Amino acid sequence: MTENQKTFSGGEPVIRLIGLGETGVKLVETLAMIGPEGVESHSLDTDNRSLSRCHQSKTLLLGQAIPCGLGTGGDVALARAAVESDRDRLAKLVEGANLVFVIAGMGGGTGTGAASLVARLAKESGALVVGVAATPFDCEGTRRCNQATGGLRDLKQASDVVFHFSNQDVVQMTGADTSLNNALEIANRHLCESVLGVSRMLLEPGLLNVSFGDLQSAVQGRQSLGSVIHVEGSGEDRAATAVEKMLAHPVARGGEALQEASAILVHLSGGEQLSLAEMNTVTEAIKQYASAVDLVVGASGPGRDEALQVTVVIAHQVKLTEVEPDLSAPIESQSSEVANVSFPETFMPSGETSYVGLGEDSGGSRRGGFAYTPPAPTAEAITPELKDSLIEAAARQEPDRKKRKKITQEMLPLEIVSKGRFEKSEPTIHKGEDLDQPTYIRRGMVLN
Repeated sequence: MTENQKTFSGGEPVIRLIGLGETGVKLVETLAMIGPEGVESHSLDTDNRSLSRCHQSKTLLLGQAIPCGLGTGGDVALARAAVESDRDRLAKLVEGANLVFVIAGMGGGTGTGAASLVARLAKESGALVVGVAATPFDCEGTRRCNQATGGLRDLKQASDVVFHFSNQDVVQMTGADTSLNNALEIANRHLCESVLGVSRMLLEPGLLNVSFGDLQSAVQGRQSLGSVIHVEGSGEDRAATAVEKMLAHPVARGGEALQEASAILVHLSGGEQLSLAEMNTVTEAIKQYASAVDLVVGASGPGRDEALQVTVVIAHQVKLTEVEPDLSAPIESQSSEVANVSFPETFMPSGETSYVGLGEDSGGSRRGGFAYTPPAPTAEAITPELKDSLIEAAARQEPDRKKRKKITQEMLPLEIVSKGRFEKSEPTIHKGEDLDQPTYIRRGMVLN
């Protein structure tokens, strides 16, 4: 536990949902309508038009001092400036919360630029911070996808855990022929399941409670990625049905996600008829894939008696794989591919230096053309072998001094005086001197 993080002293935890940008605002509005009671919902944006459509959540227009009341136009730097201008109000917004969900769509301006800063403020206040992020379809363009990658990295560094869902995964789930409206609805449903699953797990009165401390132990300070599976089973063999749906869920990836987990929280809600046999059916199915993982199980009585609801929260650490650069390749060829390289977590930036590349077209003037460019490795991350290879590469790139051309300094044509449009005019002669000539030439002065 860090110096700023506080311990939970009992009672119900204070949970706040903070939606940033157009996507975040829409999701928070939906969650405010269908979510459990006792969860505070706040919508934040730089576009007053999206906030005017909010009726269930409290709203805050960011960047009024700049101003940018019509959005940032995809400009991450402007979004960051908007957050900085409202830092005091945002600090008060997260103050006193035990659990803060920072919900945003990545790739645009406000959500991408503001999410990590708000998450950092929440963490400084002592809250457990859960990021919920959506990333764009591939067809939305390289610039937007690169920007989303940078925003997701920064949000992960500022949060305890991030539940991430890629819109592109919907295409793989449903096929390319699905409608855009249906694809977005599926993506939004998965994101809402993440928030609702965790919230209900903590707030519903339980026969076996999953406490706030259990969630803290699973994700706090790990900067991990997480996912949530929420399924229902009904009928005589509802537990087996729920297990079948759980393993078929796209997030589970056929059980592979369970195998990669570092911690798993399971919550069952089956009404008064919930039996130990049903609990064993669900937990044993999970243990087949994650026998060595910390497993926390909770159960609550409320719910529809005919349905068994199962919520599984999966947290897993991202493996850090060092990437050695191809030192034999020309610098020009490396720079065009830098956005597609998977860099170690410790190499990824945070704070103000997160977005250091400008647009796909460096000569363009389009506002907001940011491309995410990972920085160079830190001194601590450079091994002796990598250091030697870097020195050798630098030596190969050093041109032969003997082959260098001798540099000569050229003289400026100061003696050439052009009369321009007056070339054919009569010279101005006074006391035998041509006044059209510069004074230093008429007087024979040498300029150093």
